[in-house]
Amino acid sequence: MRAAVRAFISPDVDLEDFRPDDPDDFSFLLQALVGPADGEGEESVQFNVCTLASLASTMSSQRVLFGRSLVIVSTSRIGEILDSVRTAIERTEGASWADVAERLSRLGYYEFEDYGRQK
Repeated sequence: MRAAVRAFISPDVDLEDFRPDDPDDFSFLLQALVGPADGEGEESVQFNVCTLASLASTMSSQRVLFGRSLVIVSTSRIGEILDSVRTAIERTEGASWADVAERLSRLGYYEFEDYGRQK
């Protein structure tokens, strides 16, 4: 089974007309709606897209930063960014959707990764 991106959305920016004020210093949340390539349904995988300058700004106030789900870019070309994320997601495969979802959670924050865990 292989993952397929159904759509990209962002609560932070307009993906259709993305033009950051500073193309070298920006960050935004990107959600990929992902489902099985050969089936129905979709679930969210979230990424924090940022430039090195944005990361440096964050590091100036936080001495330690965990990098999970970061997509660090050196371009503001949204098509290039989305194509790279799509490629990484669509290379993900496994014997079942649960296997695919586990692998997707290594790339970004998978919507149901903590679902069902006991506290």
